[in-house]
Amino acid sequence: MAGLPWVRLDSNIATHDKILDLLQDREGVKGAWLYVCSLAYCGGHGTDGSIPFQALPFIHGTKRLAEMLVKRGLWIPVPDGWAIPKWAERQQTTGETRDIRVKQSVGAVKGNCIRWHGPDCHCWKGAI
Repeated sequence: MAGLPWVRLDSNIATHDKILDLLQDREGVKGAWLYVCSLAYCGGHGTDGSIPFQALPFIHGTKRLAEMLVKRGLWIPVPDGWAIPKWAERQQTTGETRDIRVKQSVGAVKGNCIRWHGPDCHCWKGAI
């Protein structure tokens, strides 16, 4: 399953207390960018907020920056990497994405059936 082409980003992220705390560190701007890139990584790869150790360099991170995010509660350490807290409360999960795409597919098949065969045709029901 392909991930999302977008993620939700709080419009107040620049003034969020955890980000402001992060910016007190000398490399805080890099840490903030890592956090944003981690959101995009998880959304784009459909990981539901999970960031494996191997992904760190690809999202512009280092171990030190990862530790900064953990210290501020932006990431949680897990056995195979890190997790973004409350991902499912703030982002669309892969299960929700899958359900939406199935419904879109059914709607497209039904719409094409009606377009080409008329409103009384129900051949689309057998196609699903």
